[in-house]
Amino acid sequence: MARTPNALANEVSPYLLQHAHNPVAWMAWGPAVWEKAKAENKPVFLSIGYSTCHWCHVMERESFEDEKTAELLNREFVPVKVDREERPDVDRIYMTAVQAMTGQGGWPLSAWLTPEGKPFYGGTYFPPHGAYGRPGFSDVLKQISSAWKERKGEVEGWAEELSARIRAVGESAGSPGEIQEAEKVLRTAADELAAEYDRKNGGFGGAPKFPRPSQPLFLLRRSFAEKSERLLEIVRHTGRAMAAGGIYDQVGDGFHRYAVDGGWAVPHFEKMLYDNAQLMGLYAELGAATGERWPGKVVAGIDRYLQRDLRLEGGGLASAEDADSEGVEGKFYVWKLAEVKSLATEGEWRVAQEVWVLSEEGNFMDPHHPERGWNVLARKRIPSAEEEKVLNSLRAKLDKARAERVRPGKDDKVLCSWNALAISGYARAMRWGGDGAYGKKAGEILAFVEREMTRPDGSLIHRWRLGKKDEVQLLEDYATMVQALVDLHQATLEIHPLLRAVELAEKMLQLFADREGGGLWATADRTLLARMKDDYDGAEPSGNATAALALAELGRLTDDPRWGDASRRVLDWLGERMRRLPQAVPHALLGLQRLHEPPARLVLAGPWPSQELESLRQAAGRVYRPDVLMTRADGKHPSEFVRSLAGQAQAATAFLCEGDACRRPVGLSEELIRELKSGVGDQD
Repeated sequence: MARTPNALANEVSPYLLQHAHNPVAWMAWGPAVWEKAKAENKPVFLSIGYSTCHWCHVMERESFEDEKTAELLNREFVPVKVDREERPDVDRIYMTAVQAMTGQGGWPLSAWLTPEGKPFYGGTYFPPHGAYGRPGFSDVLKQISSAWKERKGEVEGWAEELSARIRAVGESAGSPGEIQEAEKVLRTAADELAAEYDRKNGGFGGAPKFPRPSQPLFLLRRSFAEKSERLLEIVRHTGRAMAAGGIYDQVGDGFHRYAVDGGWAVPHFEKMLYDNAQLMGLYAELGAATGERWPGKVVAGIDRYLQRDLRLEGGGLASAEDADSEGVEGKFYVWKLAEVKSLATEGEWRVAQEVWVLSEEGNFMDPHHPERGWNVLARKRIPSAEEEKVLNSLRAKLDKARAERVRPGKDDKVLCSWNALAISGYARAMRWGGDGAYGKKAGEILAFVEREMTRPDGSLIHRWRLGKKDEVQLLEDYATMVQALVDLHQATLEIHPLLRAVELAEKMLQLFADREGGGLWATADRTLLARMKDDYDGAEPSGNATAALALAELGRLTDDPRWGDASRRVLDWLGERMRRLPQAVPHALLGLQRLHEPPARLVLAGPWPSQELESLRQAAGRVYRPDVLMTRADGKHPSEFVRSLAGQAQAATAFLCEGDACRRPVGLSEELIRELKSGVGDQD
């Protein structure tokens, strides 16, 4: 007999809907939770996860679908489910608490709270019975229930103490201190990150290995600033290794979330929009920096993946695809040797054995379904052009065969911040040598955000799904969207994105700036246990670091000192982090470099649109000058200086301005390329 759905059946989030038919009487985050907990004098059990989280699925199967466990949970607690992607502000608070209590974090996050929302116990995944060095979930529930009934005052005292620590973290994170000797800080940071470089496999550190695109991007831009072939080679090798590994879907394109090994061979299979969006921009810049063609092929592969598998009707992009299908991790993506051989011609099979990792034993096994012989396809070496053609033919056959399998679930909610990252990725792909099709796709995503995820007053909506929108106001949406608009303006030279960036930057500072303590708050919600500030650049850059870089670039493009000053205030707040733990804040370091490098700007002027100006735009993308921001002289441009150049150019003209001086104007692509290259110098 079908179960009666719980309260999550009325929610929008795919993750919450996955739990709507659990026997657990889940509630969604909101005032009703605290009212019920206080009325019944029960602690709250808070479970936070996301729809593509493998261990979230495991804990659901083992515990939340178990009738006895559900009965215990429902009787002794008020159970609450939160989608961390919908409410990263809530997740940050209670993840901080769990890390303080246990020294580690992750998802699913499990926390027990007082009826006032104050945490007193927590962890991540709990097995149903004691295992993996962890206590059994039912035993934990019984012990906490007893403690609440028998030692409630003691529990509440501990919860109050922990809550005070969390508030202190939220208020003081970042350890403000004005940055002195920025260039020294940047060089030291690059050296420290380079010291963690894995010379054999690329990337930084050991297993598990995450792409963390801000790290290689920082080194890539430092390779230009320091004229360092060593730093460039670190990024080149890392980029090649990732694209060749199993972390990249060799059949259907796109990157998986991370590799469980140090060699990028075996992934954790979920695919996230935020990874692919950022990596698109990284590979586009890497192609411009090296002059090599292979990074552009990776960009094109990510584009194929996003458009085929994540694009929704109307132009928005879905958030993610799951790791599991039919309850088995990676089942959609892995291959038996015989299966590949049966689909290949003799010539294709010969090349596949030469280039791909394939064996009878396999290289992957789901620990919950220990069947051997499954292979994650990865490259052993770079194929020749002829081999690439042969493999492309086989890839098409594998892709067709894979299409007959049950696909992993798709989280089809549209998140403003992640779509903004995709706008940036496409814009940078166009800026650095790509064609206008990438800019058009960025424009389609922006059109969706402006149509469906923007309120009448111009403020942003964090989550959209099937026409339903939330009310949350998050820094990450504003910061990533300002950056996206700045990137799109530089790629397409259209004036609207730049003007909209100015509007959103103003709103961002109004909503989130901490005028007293420095930095930017993560949320506008003042009803939460604590108001936090993000200062860690992980798989996604922090809201503060993203804002610092975006504001620095906006200031240079517009000549408005407000934005540079605001960027400096955020970077000062992050100052001690950049000095003491630069590996944790690579995106903040990008902002520091942008703010302190000699200001360079390329202004294109003349009739628009025109083929002549488009030729100059394309020429600018053929020379890797990450220190040069590009704009177009237009009568509506925020900068009076840039507006003045509009009247000086009757034909397509490029003005390269460095500091307070502009070089002689040029009108031919070859001349512009020479101007951009002159003064750069050779790399060591």
